[in-house]
Amino acid sequence: MKVLWLAPFPHRSYAGHPAPWLTTLARALSRQPGFDLTVLNWEPALTQPVEEYEQDGIHFVYLKTPTTRQDLLSLYRQRIALTADYLRRYHREYDVIHVHGSELQYQAAVAGLDRPVLLSVQGIISECLRVLPETLSLRRVFWTLASYYERKYVPGIHEFSCRTNWDKAQVAKLSPGSRIHHNWEMIRPEFFAPVTEDSVPEGRPQILFMGGTQIMKGFHETLQAFDAVCRQIPAKLVVVGEQDAEQVFRYVRQAGLHHIQHQDIECRGFQTAQQLRDVFAQSLCLLHPSYIDNSPNSVCEAQVAGLPVVASQVGGVDSLIDDGHTGLLSSLRPQQLADQVLRLHHAPDLSRRLAAQAQVVARTRHDPATILQRALDIYHVIQ
Repeated sequence: MKVLWLAPFPHRSYAGHPAPWLTTLARALSRQPGFDLTVLNWEPALTQPVEEYEQDGIHFVYLKTPTTRQDLLSLYRQRIALTADYLRRYHREYDVIHVHGSELQYQAAVAGLDRPVLLSVQGIISECLRVLPETLSLRRVFWTLASYYERKYVPGIHEFSCRTNWDKAQVAKLSPGSRIHHNWEMIRPEFFAPVTEDSVPEGRPQILFMGGTQIMKGFHETLQAFDAVCRQIPAKLVVVGEQDAEQVFRYVRQAGLHHIQHQDIECRGFQTAQQLRDVFAQSLCLLHPSYIDNSPNSVCEAQVAGLPVVASQVGGVDSLIDDGHTGLLSSLRPQQLADQVLRLHHAPDLSRRLAAQAQVVARTRHDPATILQRALDIYHVIQ
């Protein structure tokens, strides 16, 4: 079987976010006998129109397109046209075309092709736009345009792979009558390593936030909640992801978060899976106060690894967390987030119980063999 992915798969020269939900599944598929995977994506930094290479048993094709900002004046028509032109020439070589996400206009490029198309839902940009806290911003412009392409072209797709109750409900509204398949994301193997009992060191509790300085991931709410925690106990916050440390401390000053000292926050960039495992082992919990999310990879990784999670009850998160059983849910109010973190600190037995129960559920939910077989079954069903 030959499958073409249209996916935000990082170019081999890229040092940013590793997109593990894509790379982990792609590598597992590439090892299957008789399975031929090609990944198609954009890369504005190319010096030639098309770059192709083989890596880890996968064939990669990158098209040189304008950057998002450069293409904004064309309403993204340049990169859509370049991708559509490539697909018109080569789409018949594949049995299935698999589109990953509806945020990046891949669905516009595949419109009208006479091959089965499957769309895996990542998030729903139209729903993200509804809760974007920025009234006037370039992000709002980008997302408004992306929402237009999502609403126009997703109804033309009739096969979907979904994860949560939330994304299934959104797909049913966007593309009534479509067929919805279920499959979870594949988690990197490092997080399935055995957990050492009582591995959290003594001293002030460490809270982990993996959203960098992303407003939609609750960057501001995290710092406000952390300040509320520090009013009651000495604590440490580790910030992982794309960030600018000065931006973090500038917000602390601007928001008047007087209980946070400079030494209370450690800013890290993107981490490898093993580095994250090490941070998990040193942390009290993962704090995930997102404005909206479908199936956040960070929450899934933490649960598989045995780290308790405090998360906002938005989007598909309650398909991952059964409140009080496999984690703690909260509103976006910083004080409530802080109260849930403090609850874990003051009740170690509760923290251990939540972590253990979540781990059992998550390791079944994200079982690699099951997810791989479901992906293959979906391809066979729709081809």
